[in-house]
Amino acid sequence: MTKFLSDNDKEFIWQNSGNAIGMMTEYQVVPTPKNYHLWFTHTAQSDLNLSKVIDNMIAKNMPFNEELNDKLYEKFFSAEKELKAVVETGAKFQQELAKIVSAIKEAGDDTAEHTEALVSHMDKLADFEGASELRDIIEVVIADTDKIKKRSQQLETKLEESSMKIEGLQTNLENARLESRTDALTNIGNRKYFEEKIAEYHQNFAKMSHDLCLILCDIDFFKKFNDNYGHQIGDQVLKVVAHVIKKELGLQGSAARYGGEEFAVLLPKAKLAEGIELAERIRTVISQRIIKNKTTGANFGRITMSFGVANLHRDISADDLIQKADSALYLAKSSGRNMVQSEMELDQVVSGDSISA
Repeated sequence: MTKFLSDNDKEFIWQNSGNAIGMMTEYQVVPTPKNYHLWFTHTAQSDLNLSKVIDNMIAKNMPFNEELNDKLYEKFFSAEKELKAVVETGAKFQQELAKIVSAIKEAGDDTAEHTEALVSHMDKLADFEGASELRDIIEVVIADTDKIKKRSQQLETKLEESSMKIEGLQTNLENARLESRTDALTNIGNRKYFEEKIAEYHQNFAKMSHDLCLILCDIDFFKKFNDNYGHQIGDQVLKVVAHVIKKELGLQGSAARYGGEEFAVLLPKAKLAEGIELAERIRTVISQRIIKNKTTGANFGRITMSFGVANLHRDISADDLIQKADSALYLAKSSGRNMVQSEMELDQVVSGDSISA
């Protein structure tokens, strides 16, 4: 699938690339592909946990030598692949173990039925003369069968205990995987989570023609707000926005922090009108919120957001859908902000007109 980048995306990549190279030069980091990936992610604030670790190291004047950069990359990037592999392997192993337990249970049941049949036949032998020797043989067989049954039961118990332990480990691994897809600040999905969900929903559309509506939105003049009041207040604003989006969205779909002050909402099985309605509801609630300092009670005023809404159509990719929603978002921003625009308004824009943020 070819990635189609908007002008805004390109501008962000170029600017952030320059920031990453600048920091690597400042801290004498060799610009290898791994190091560039690491520092680009940091300057883009795509992984807040990574950024916190690097900021702490900078504050402590730690030298970013080759060994340290390798450890950082291993911790924040390689571990994810290993975690995925462990989760998948654990799931397969648990399935196979369940088959073994089931087979042993069936064997145990067969053994019990066999023992009952032998006892029944041995009781019938009491009516015949000279059957005592045969009875002795059957008793030995029954005793051996009982031993096999007990051993089978013991093995079954141990395997069930192991299965429970594996199930618990699997849950822990799934929780860790979920955490790796959650934005640490806002506690909603991160960019990685969004990319997985939109791919999943796009496949559902291709297979079952399920509708999919995408809302992209970001906070108006957030950089100015951050510069005026500081990053702590800015973080508080991001948390407020994420909370409102989660509350208004409910169980209708999936929400994620798309990057910086931008958020994304995916609505599976929703028409364009439903997406516009939800976006308008979120916009209204946000615009009525007053941001206050929780510690001092200081009033920082209101914030507003701009929204772009698009619907998935046949023969377009997930990237095309993102591009449409992104274009609608920047139409909203260029038209005065604090509003919702959709692909319908985009169709009304004269071909060749430029949309600026």
